[in-house]
Amino acid sequence: MDINSLRYSKPANSALFKIVKNLIVTSDKFSFKVNYLLNDKNDDNNKINNEKRLRKVIFERILKLYNQRIEVKNLNYDLLSRGDFDNLEILKYKFVDQRDKKNYSGEYSLYPRTFICTKCGDYRNLRNDTELNSFNPNNCRNRNCNGKYEQLEIVLFCPTCGRIKPLTYSCSDHPIKINWEKKDSLRTWEVVCDKCHKEGRVRPIDIFRFDCNHEEYGEKICNESKTKFKPLTVREGGVSNPVVITIVDIPETNYIKLNNLELILLGLYLNKFSNLVNKGYKVDLESINRYYDFYNHSSDDIIIDKNKLMEFIDELEIILKSLEVTYANTDLENFNDYYAIKGIFSDQAFSNKMDKISYSEFIESYEDPIKKEIMENNYKDLQNEFGIEDVTYISNINLISSAIGIIYGINEFYKEDFVPHFGPIWKNNKEKKEIYAYSYPFETEGIMIDLNKIKICEWLINNGLLNEEVPETHEKAIEIILQLNKEDGAYTHLQKLLHTLSHILIRRSPMHTGLDSESCGELIFTNAAAVLIYSKSSINTGGFSFVFEHSLFDWFNDVKLDLNDCTFDPTCIFEKGACFSCIYLPEFVCCDFNRNLDRDVFLGKRRYEHSYW
Repeated sequence: MDINSLRYSKPANSALFKIVKNLIVTSDKFSFKVNYLLNDKNDDNNKINNEKRLRKVIFERILKLYNQRIEVKNLNYDLLSRGDFDNLEILKYKFVDQRDKKNYSGEYSLYPRTFICTKCGDYRNLRNDTELNSFNPNNCRNRNCNGKYEQLEIVLFCPTCGRIKPLTYSCSDHPIKINWEKKDSLRTWEVVCDKCHKEGRVRPIDIFRFDCNHEEYGEKICNESKTKFKPLTVREGGVSNPVVITIVDIPETNYIKLNNLELILLGLYLNKFSNLVNKGYKVDLESINRYYDFYNHSSDDIIIDKNKLMEFIDELEIILKSLEVTYANTDLENFNDYYAIKGIFSDQAFSNKMDKISYSEFIESYEDPIKKEIMENNYKDLQNEFGIEDVTYISNINLISSAIGIIYGINEFYKEDFVPHFGPIWKNNKEKKEIYAYSYPFETEGIMIDLNKIKICEWLINNGLLNEEVPETHEKAIEIILQLNKEDGAYTHLQKLLHTLSHILIRRSPMHTGLDSESCGELIFTNAAAVLIYSKSSINTGGFSFVFEHSLFDWFNDVKLDLNDCTFDPTCIFEKGACFSCIYLPEFVCCDFNRNLDRDVFLGKRRYEHSYW
């Protein structure tokens, strides 16, 4: 049985969700665990323009998820600190041609190495490569049985400490047997040593009775008492799920500190530097970067008098300090991703151009005045009916998706306050020091939908989620939404509104874009009240360009079909307002494991007194 001769390949755009070190994958009739992956040493990947910012975003997310797990689950692992930042290494996939049988991107091995005869229940645990290579799955070792073996794709998961181990049992050198009344019902399974059982020394063991002692590499990893293992089926994908984040690749600035960069972008968006402009200073990201260059290094490229330079830097940093206090709890990285896509860099020489056009600009391109007027009226109706401020098509977006770790065991995202067993991708699982993250930079197209900021504030206020007066101006509404933070209930409900809108649009995308929902991705910009739906297809078909130009109105009108009814109503709408039958998406499409979704934000039947639409 030459298991090692099998090859497993995935296109780069889906590899982050299918091939990560320590991830359990399936190929043909077998399940495997990825042992290692090779880094791209030939620069076949797209260039990452701002690895410094990427590393910061990745590390902060790992730090939060891993430490949260340790503290909530009472584990004995060492907490990560910001001093561990230098232990993070970003890897890129090594690309290979599937026809090249000698080249490879990494290694995986059979997991679990347990087999069962489907006829008599004989259990085999292949403990080493010698046993594996001599194993014949087509012949049961029992002389009186003509059955065949199949891989026993059951592992044991401890919900307390997060350990995962194969279903193994031994009794000296006696053969082990697994009995079941129903093969597909794990609760009927029993493990038994036939010899000892017949001699009256042991009884069959229910696999749900196996205990976890919370030990790893001989050391206690959890302070809790013993817990019953939960059997999990590997092929259902419930054993390990990669955590993938996607950000915009904002071009790097050479001399602006990273923390200041986020504040400067925010200040530019809010027009907080108007006083500097009035004094005759040129204020854009490129000019500010050059000012800092001269200030820090006395560059020969003199662009400003030294005294005026000092005045500029001093006043700029006073503004940045004020912004830092006011927006201390705002997710600036996420907001500035939105800002970058909307075009902050479009006029700057050192940036990657992102060609974009709003729907209003698209309508203006019509030469026929009658058709233009009809389109304008239709678009105004769309904006009013769906609470939309703007729809923008971007033909070239530079994104980076990164697999930053793995959630082990059951991901019960539907439970309130659920904390998953998240683990970083360790270079060495025992030492737990150096961390890997796999990043895939790519270019794509997408559609940005901005919701009406004043209407959002009004919706939050009317539902008792925001203690503010309804803003009279667009600018005031922007400031209110920008200051929402992740600890606020209003932030969560706004995120739910945006996330639900994104899902219903993606589920309807095949009919209008030509891209199935599995070829789409989403980014949620909560503090900007916007969503981006983009193509993840390795072949960019221009589907979003087509829907933008020809069927935008039909796309939005159709989403109501997915909102009003669900196969599992009234249970679905009464409980969560979201399920697999109505608006859930595959885990590699959804940006947040199908959390924070609720059709009721648009219906106003159960949890919201006032609907958004």
